[in-house]
Amino acid sequence: MPAGTAAPETALRPIAQVAVEARVGSQTGLFDYAVPEALTGLIEVGHRVRVPFGKRTVTGFVYALEQGPTVLELKPIEALLDAEPVLPSPLVELAGFVAAHYLVPLDEVIRAIVPPRVRAVVHRSVKRRRQSRILRQAGAVSVPEAIVLEPAQEAVRERIAIALSRQESEVFLLHGVTGSGKTEVYLALLEQVLAAGGQGLVLVPEIALTPQTVGRFAARFPGRLAVLHSALTEAERAAEWWRIRRGEADIVIGPRAAVFAPLPRLRLIAIDEEESSAFKQDRIPRYHAPTVARWLAERTRAVLVLGSATPSVATYAAALEGREHLLELPHRARGRPLPPVTIVDLRAEIAAQHFSPLSRELQTAIGGSLQRHQQSILFLNRRGLATFVLCRDCGQARECPHCSVALVYHASLGRLQCHYCGSTEPLPRRCPACGSRYIKSFGVGTERIEQEVRTLFPGARVLRLDRDVMKTPDAADLVFDQMRSGAADVLVGTQLVAKGLDLPNVTTVGVVNADTSLHFPDYRSAERTFSLLTQVAGRAGRGSAASQVFIQTYTPDHPAVRHARYHDYRGFFREELEIRRTYRFPPFAELIVATYGHRDEARAEREAKSAAEHLSATIGLLNLGDIEVLGPSPAFVYRLKDEFRFEVTLKGSDLHRVADGLPRGRGWSLDVDPM
Repeated sequence: MPAGTAAPETALRPIAQVAVEARVGSQTGLFDYAVPEALTGLIEVGHRVRVPFGKRTVTGFVYALEQGPTVLELKPIEALLDAEPVLPSPLVELAGFVAAHYLVPLDEVIRAIVPPRVRAVVHRSVKRRRQSRILRQAGAVSVPEAIVLEPAQEAVRERIAIALSRQESEVFLLHGVTGSGKTEVYLALLEQVLAAGGQGLVLVPEIALTPQTVGRFAARFPGRLAVLHSALTEAERAAEWWRIRRGEADIVIGPRAAVFAPLPRLRLIAIDEEESSAFKQDRIPRYHAPTVARWLAERTRAVLVLGSATPSVATYAAALEGREHLLELPHRARGRPLPPVTIVDLRAEIAAQHFSPLSRELQTAIGGSLQRHQQSILFLNRRGLATFVLCRDCGQARECPHCSVALVYHASLGRLQCHYCGSTEPLPRRCPACGSRYIKSFGVGTERIEQEVRTLFPGARVLRLDRDVMKTPDAADLVFDQMRSGAADVLVGTQLVAKGLDLPNVTTVGVVNADTSLHFPDYRSAERTFSLLTQVAGRAGRGSAASQVFIQTYTPDHPAVRHARYHDYRGFFREELEIRRTYRFPPFAELIVATYGHRDEARAEREAKSAAEHLSATIGLLNLGDIEVLGPSPAFVYRLKDEFRFEVTLKGSDLHRVADGLPRGRGWSLDVDPM
C-alpha cells in the first residue's frame, strides 16, 4: 500500500440476531441473519420475522441488531410479520437475563413466555372467547367502597408510596401474619399506581387456590384486570396476552408465568407468599419468578413488594442485612387474635391404643364445631386412600413399573396410580412377587381422611379438595362457594386448602400429619413445613368465634413444629439460619444441579461420573477452591418414566464462573437455584 494512502474501510451492513421458532438444541438459540435493504430501518428488537432455516422457513423474534461485515455469507430475513414489535424491549431483555442466569437457550425462554398462538398467528385473528369464571363472578359484584386501612397498614402503604412517587426501583419485604391485611395494602398501592398512569402486576402461587383474592381485585378494578392462568385455552391465553400488550388491562394477576406479562407501563410488582415453591418452574426454563421479578423491577424502575407470613429464609436474611426494606404487620386486622395451637403427639395416641388418623382431641374439636354449626378444615399433604400397598408375607411394596416410587391406591379410581408419570393398574388380589393373598394398603391419604370423617360424624357434610377432584378449572371455586355459603361442614384437602381461603365460620383446623414434608432429602424441608403449618393454622380465627388449631406429629420437638405452635417466625428463622450456615446452604452458597437421565442404568451412572470428574478438574485448573462438586448420586426419584437419573451438584459462590464447564446436550438438564 503506497505511503500516505488510507486503509480501505470494511463495508458493514445490519445483522439481526434471531431466536428462531425451531428446536435445534443450540447452546444460545440465536442465529445471525442479514437485514435486507428493503427492511433496513424498519426492523426493531422484539419484531417477529420469517427466516429461512435449513430447508424450511420458520418464524423468529429479533433479539439484537448490530453491524457486521458484508463478507459474512448470511441468509437474509425474508419478511417482517408485524408493523410493531410483538415483544416490548424490556421483555426481550428479560428473556436474555433468564437465558443467561438459568443456562438455557434463548429460544426455549421465548417459547415459555410467549403463548403459542402469539408466536404463530397474526394477532388480529385472535378473539377473546370468554372470561374465566372468577372474572364473570366478580363482574356481578358491585364495586365496594374504598377500604380504610388500619394504622399499621397505612404506615406500610405510606412507606412504599414514597418509593412509587420517586419512580425508583426498590424492594420491600412485607412480613405480615396471616390475616394481617396484606391484600388490602396491595389494593391501596395499585390504586395509587393506576391514578398515576402506571400498571401493576400481582403474582400468586396458584390462581386455583386464591379465587377469593382474585375476585376482590376484579371487583375493585372492574374492566381493568387481566387474569393469566393455566385453565385458559390457547386462544384465550393469546387474546388476554394481546389485551395486556395493547395496554387495555392495567393490572395483571396470575401465577409464576405472569411475570412475563407484556406490561408497557409497569410500576408495581406484588408477590404474595413469596416463599412458595410454586414460583419455581419445574421444567425448562427452570426459572424462579421472584428472582426474575427482582431483575424486571430494576430494569423498569418498578417497586417490588414481597409479601408473606413466612418469608423464605434467604429473603428474610437479605432484609435483615439491609439489601431489602423490611416492613412488618405483626398483628391481625380488626384486633382478631391468632388462634391457639395444640400439638398432639401421635406416639401418645398409639400408646393409648387409639389408631384413628384423627386424634381424640381433634375429634372432640370437630364434634364441637358441628354442634355449634361451625366449620372445620383438615389438612394432609397426601392424596389417595392409602399411600402404598404392601405384601405382608414377602414385604414387597407395589412400585410403579416406570418410576422408582410406590403406587398410591385411589378409591375413587378403584386403581393404583403413580403420582409422577400417571400410569395406573388394578389393585392386585395377590402379591405379584410371591402370590400371597396377604396384600394390604397402608398409610393415609385425603380419601382415607374423608372416609374417617364420614364414619365418625355420619351427619356431617364433607368436601374434599385435592388434585384428584380438580377435574375442571372451576373445581376449587365450587368447593370454596359451598364452604362460604354454609353448605358444607368439613373440608379435607392437601395444600389446596392451606392458603388463600378466608372463611369466617371455620373454627377448627387440624393438620393430620405434620411429618409428611418434614423428612424429605431437601435442605428446605423444615422451612416448607413451618410455612405450611403456619398457613394452615391461619385458616382458623377469621371470624369472631373462638377457634383452635391441632397439629398432629410424631416429632413434636422439631423446630418447625415447635415454633409453629406459637406462630413464631423469628424463632424458627434464627435456628434454621444457623443450620444453613453450618452446612453452607443458601443464602450462604449457591446451588446448581445437573441431572443426567438414560434408560441404560450403567450409562447414566458413567456419564454423570465423567461430568463430575470434568467439573472437578475445571475447578482445580481455575483455582476455585470455594466451589464443591457433590456426587454423582441417584436422584430422589431414581427412575422416572423408565429413565435412570443421576445428579451432580455444584455448591459455592458465583457458580456462573464455571458455567462453560457444565454438562449440556441430550439427556442432561440443569437446575440453577433448585428448590
